[in-house]
Amino acid sequence: MTVPQQSSPFFQQLRQINGDRGFLANLGGFFCVSCMMGLGNLFSQSLFHENMAWLLGPLMVMIALYFFLPYFILLLTNRRSSEG
Repeated sequence: MTVPQQSSPFFQQLRQINGDRGFLANLGGFFCVSCMMGLGNLFSQSLFHENMAWLLGPLMVMIALYFFLPYFILLLTNRRSSEG
């Protein structure tokens, strides 16, 4: 089984998206963005009397994919390339 080249444009884009952040930095970013979305929902509820909770579920999934998917792909490919 061959390991994809780390210099391909796909991996360069993943490195650019991840920005050399580690797991804890990604977790902190996810937590901060989640808190801001919750505060935005509270603001919307109190000022506009509109509950946006129906939108928070899909947005949380997309934010989790943004923060963790590039990190885990880079982590797995770096492990495979260092083993071989």
